[in-house]
Amino acid sequence: METHPRKRLDIIVETPLQRRVVALLEDQAVRGYTIMPCMAGMGAEGSWHRGEISDAFSKRLIIVIAREEKAREVMAAARELLRDYSAVITLSDVEVIRADHF
Repeated sequence: METHPRKRLDIIVETPLQRRVVALLEDQAVRGYTIMPCMAGMGAEGSWHRGEISDAFSKRLIIVIAREEKAREVMAAARELLRDYSAVITLSDVEVIRADHF
């Protein structure tokens, strides 16, 4: 089976910032992304969990798979956008089967 190298960009943000990140992805001409809710975790400020009354403090994981150049461009733009907010941005290597989708 043939695979193709790509980069996976993960962006974890508080839910109210999701719209800004999606707008950034659209401005950067990202062809696709996935958004998933985050249930709980632990960070520099201790453990957290999804709010029972409001999603205001819940988090979202936004996943982008792209060619390396595009992923690095988006990563730099996301870093600038989220500079003053609580966010986690990571970049990792992945392999995909359908290169034409990414």
